[in-house]
Amino acid sequence: MGDKGSIIEQLEAVTHAFIAQLPTRADEVERQWLGLQQQPDNRERWQDLYRLAHNLAGGGGTFGFSNITDAARLVADLLRTALKEQQPLAALAENQQLELYLHQLQELCRYPAGNHNSAQPVAENRLLTEVSPSRLGYLYSTKPEQYAALSNNLQGMGIEIERFDQCDLLQAAILENSPLFVLVDIAQCDTMGFLHDHSHPPMIAISRTGDFSTRLKAVRSGMDGFFVEPVDGVTLLNFVDTLLPQAWGMPFRVLIVDDDRSQAEYAALVLERAGMITCVVNDPATIIEQLTAFSPELLLLDIYMPQCSGIELAQLVRQMTQYVNVPIIFLSAEHRRDRQLAALQVGADDFITKPIIAKELIAAVNLRAWRARMLNWVMLRDGLTGLLNHAVIMERLQHAVAIAQRQKEALSIAMIDLDHFKQVNDQYGHPVGDRVLAACSRMIQQRLRGSDAIGRYGGEEFLVILPATESAQALVVLDELRIAFSTLRHTANGETFRVQVSVGIACYPQFKTASQLLEAADAALYRAKREGRNRVVIGGPVG
Repeated sequence: MGDKGSIIEQLEAVTHAFIAQLPTRADEVERQWLGLQQQPDNRERWQDLYRLAHNLAGGGGTFGFSNITDAARLVADLLRTALKEQQPLAALAENQQLELYLHQLQELCRYPAGNHNSAQPVAENRLLTEVSPSRLGYLYSTKPEQYAALSNNLQGMGIEIERFDQCDLLQAAILENSPLFVLVDIAQCDTMGFLHDHSHPPMIAISRTGDFSTRLKAVRSGMDGFFVEPVDGVTLLNFVDTLLPQAWGMPFRVLIVDDDRSQAEYAALVLERAGMITCVVNDPATIIEQLTAFSPELLLLDIYMPQCSGIELAQLVRQMTQYVNVPIIFLSAEHRRDRQLAALQVGADDFITKPIIAKELIAAVNLRAWRARMLNWVMLRDGLTGLLNHAVIMERLQHAVAIAQRQKEALSIAMIDLDHFKQVNDQYGHPVGDRVLAACSRMIQQRLRGSDAIGRYGGEEFLVILPATESAQALVVLDELRIAFSTLRHTANGETFRVQVSVGIACYPQFKTASQLLEAADAALYRAKREGRNRVVIGGPVG
């Protein structure tokens, strides 16, 4: 869904659309009921009436019409029991209690204005705020030497550290600036009681010892992580990445499947307000095409839909091996625990009961998508740099070329290699060389787009994929990266040194295939080395 003005206006527009549809839904309820008087044994029609009531029960609560929800649930519960117990359908058509419930539901839908609950979830979303990534870290410590060590360690990776020695000042700064993380000296952990009352960035304890009692103290103080000093900046930031996957990466991608358009659009707006990307599907029959086109990180499914239930849809998805690990959350007005458990048994991960409560939906989606992303992150990443490993970056290149061919757009790739890196390892040792590699990978990640792919190609060589980017644009971006990296200071054994990089670029459609792009970029990199290093070269025609 696109950005169409303020989120509040969009939420209100969806609410008004739901209200506008209510008289039509009342007419549909009446039409189904009258039809059933003529065809009382038409089980499919009874199921259609049940779905109508079920959807109204969910939508009423979501959009602030609790009376509609209550009336619709009376209808849905009665119909569900009758259909499940195989009661005579002809007798159901003569059920005066059901007729009364249906009449009440129709009246509430035809005249909704007086039944609206002003304390609806739309108002709740006014309290939701978007958090932008930060390059700022806080240190809560009374020891200046801790600040000096951490500041020197992290500045090279674009992180500025501010130190606080008073808890009230730290708390005020957290509320005002939303830092990326807060490091807390273990001696100050006892003063962090405010963590239990407010949302906060990752809180990480640091200590000179890592024994059981010290770590337990950190856990009981509400810390999210624990590091023994001296703290390695690369390891710290990689850990923070696991706590805040959206701080450096792409937003979560959520595919919503619900035949009720208003409910689906409302859920999409709530999730987009929380910084996610959504795709709404109202026809379950299109799920396979949408999975391929959208590549979701999580599926949000309604249970009761015509033609294909959410449970059947979950089973269908789980039979596709590439989506076995994609989390599935059911979102439905179904409130019976046995049915919820039955839904979970087909491979779903969670069940949220309508009406939609924005904060609960966001929390559930964030948790499940985060866990899935972290499992995926561990499986696909290089352990030292946190970048995509060789096999994965090669797969991404094949995929990027296919997209560029299909959409007829440019694609640039770059091979980045550290100059004279063997001398760094020989002079300072391999642990220092590893820190240099990690710092380089961190800088590349910070300076490129979330849509770009970055992988460790091998040794001290990196492969960058830049979709929808002409070679001239790639040249500007990568030359800025080269200059920035050459100014980065590294320290070892009391000495300060700098490392430079050489870069080779190749661009589609000049080079048609992934192998041609790699060959051309590698040749351009070799040329950059031959011409003196510390430069960026664009690959020429295939020989």
